[in-house]
Amino acid sequence: MTIQTGKKLKDEKGLILIGTCSQMMDNIQLMGMSFNFYQTVDLSHARELLIYSIEKYLSSINSDQKIRPYLHEYPFGAKNVEISIHFYNPDGSDVALDKIYYASAIDGKLSYYVDLPEKYSRKSIHEETYEQALQLEQK
Repeated sequence: MTIQTGKKLKDEKGLILIGTCSQMMDNIQLMGMSFNFYQTVDLSHARELLIYSIEKYLSSINSDQKIRPYLHEYPFGAKNVEISIHFYNPDGSDVALDKIYYASAIDGKLSYYVDLPEKYSRKSIHEETYEQALQLEQK
């Protein structure tokens, strides 16, 4: 189901699935996907991609009768999925330092980052809850 959702997101939004994750003990507590996206984006576009991915993923998870008995809670919500997107230029090179290079949705919080000149460092430029992002996206 995760792979199928990843394929849909590639077809619909150009997101390239590069990894998946899950957290289970006695049941499924968390599911996640990581993507590459080959366009520069502003905050609004990054938000739209995260929201769209979360919505599609939650719809797939919550409508899958086979996994429903194994979900820690039903319906699964935004805090139960993790989405991360790495942004690149269309030619695959790194985006400029002032552009968003990474965005994530973890535990119901959306975060957006720019790269810093120092190696392996980044700076958060904006954080918002899933609900706040959803309200902004619906305007």
